[in-house]
Amino acid sequence: MLKPAVKPVIGLIIALNIGAIIILFSPLTETLYRPLIVDEPPGHGELIVIFSAGVYANGFPGFRTMVRLRKGVDLYRQGAGGKILTLGGGWQGKNGDSYAEIMAKELVDYHHIPEKNLLTHSETSHTYDDITSMLKRFGSQFDFNRAIFVSSSYHTYRIKRILLKKAISGPVVSAEPYELNPRSPVERLELFKEVCREYIAVVYSWLAGWLDLT
Repeated sequence: MLKPAVKPVIGLIIALNIGAIIILFSPLTETLYRPLIVDEPPGHGELIVIFSAGVYANGFPGFRTMVRLRKGVDLYRQGAGGKILTLGGGWQGKNGDSYAEIMAKELVDYHHIPEKNLLTHSETSHTYDDITSMLKRFGSQFDFNRAIFVSSSYHTYRIKRILLKKAISGPVVSAEPYELNPRSPVERLELFKEVCREYIAVVYSWLAGWLDLT
């Protein structure tokens, strides 16, 4: 017969295992992911803003950054915007380049975007601060209501709500949501952690007064 003190422990272990099974083998994570996606028609603007998702230690853009860049390039080639602004102030690489500068270099070297059509903004490395400082720096140069904002699909809801809080109505466009098709339980677990982090970021931003949820 089990001791009374052991029963709660066994119950907790069973609950954790059931939770792990649900996370790893059910579509729960994908269901939680979808409300975070904003993907608006881009229309035709004057500027495409691409948010960074970090870079590798060797200075190459991270995979998620590459996915965002690809979407931005597709929009540029479709004529959605005449210039591209890369956004991200993290610092990486042998030359001490910022994320935004590394992204711009990628656009020139591998996507053959003319340098004259590229701008970078590297002052901050936080979504709210990125947007705030970008508007302050370029607000007199561009109408951001006619800008197109590109990021990973899970990141788009937070960006949209921050922009609306700042009275910016430019469309937010989702990069390819490849995360919605995990190939293994391990990938689904990584997606679950990313989704949880993003919901926490949304709630934190709301509590900080950076966005409204309605």
